[in-house]
Amino acid sequence: MDQRLQRRRRAAKKKQKSGLTKLLQDLSPNFRFSTKYAHLACDQLVCLLLPLVGFFRDSARVIKRCTKPDRQEFRRSALAITVGFLIMGFLGFIIKLLHIPITNIIMG
Repeated sequence: MDQRLQRRRRAAKKKQKSGLTKLLQDLSPNFRFSTKYAHLACDQLVCLLLPLVGFFRDSARVIKRCTKPDRQEFRRSALAITVGFLIMGFLGFIIKLLHIPITNIIMG
């Protein structure tokens, strides 16, 4: 059991990160500044950039997987959206019709 854990730990150490995350992780502990607030600014910069890097990586993955819909898929989507608009409009109309007499009873 211990040997497996040691192998996993060694394998995890050997994994090299790439891109901006590697750069930011390499730089963050090595910054040495003369003022005590400069290190805080660096930490804030790292905390700001790491989520942005993840966001851009996820966005690139989504764009790579996106495909243009064919005619049948487009028609299905358009029909579903149209039905949704009609249902929401009908519900809003019914609620407005019910609201008018209730308002007249309360106010008058």
